Parts: sequence; structure tokens; C-alpha cells
Amino acid sequence: MYLTQCPACGHRISSQAQSCPSCGQPLKAKTGGGITFWGVVGAVILAILIMSFE
Repeated sequence: MYLTQCPACGHRISSQAQSCPSCGQPLKAKTGGGITFWGVVGAVILAILIMSFE
């Protein structure tokens, strides 16, 4: 963990912070990577099941 500067107000904040405690600026965007990964896995399994019954 290290200190970095808030891009909005310039205060020093923790690199682990999700938002600046001084101004409230969000720092880390939430990602939907897990949903995308499981969507692809589910689609592949579904395709394999459909192809195995033909």
C-alpha cells in the first residue's frame, strides 16, 4: 500500500481507497469481469450440451 494523489483535489490518499475521503471522487471503477467470464463459460457448456444431443 502506498500513497497517491487524488486526480480531482490533489490530496494524498491510500492506493487501496475506493474514493477520496476528502472530496468523494471515485478512484476505482467497478468491473464486471466476473460476470463476463462466467457468461462465456456458461455459453460454452451450453453449446457442448446442445451439440452432444444432435
